[in-house]
Amino acid sequence: MVSEFAAERGLTFTILLDEQALSAITYQVHGIPTSFFIDGGGIIRARYGGALDEATIDQYVRSLLQ
Repeated sequence: MVSEFAAERGLTFTILLDEQALSAITYQVHGIPTSFFIDGGGIIRARYGGALDEATIDQYVRSLLQ
């Protein structure tokens, strides 16, 4: 089912299927979509729940690059 969804939409990135919700619990995902902004050292610097527009993404990325 997930692979069909990805194929229909031309998605080529890895999709995590977390059947036991362990990642959701660990990373406090309370809704979908949830985006994480990770710095160059692999540390989660921000988490955003909900849809993102380009301006908001730009704001988060700029803060990580400073």
